[in-house]
Amino acid sequence: MARSEGGASLKRAVTTERRCQLPFRLALLRVALILALAGVARWAEIAADTGAALRALANAKIHSNATHSSISTVS
Repeated sequence: MARSEGGASLKRAVTTERRCQLPFRLALLRVALILALAGVARWAEIAADTGAALRALANAKIHSNATHSSISTVS
């Protein structure tokens, strides 16, 4: 009988330990999710900035070509 009581208390100890770890694991998952979302938001911001810079460069080239094409090279 003592053996089953010892086994029962060991099972309770493991269960209690797992219960204590659960909030910690949930907190880690929340932090990981927040960091992942922040990383995605940052990459989206970088992509938007890059797109805006490329559009500005393309517009500058278009306007530059338009100015040069209006110059006459007649000699």
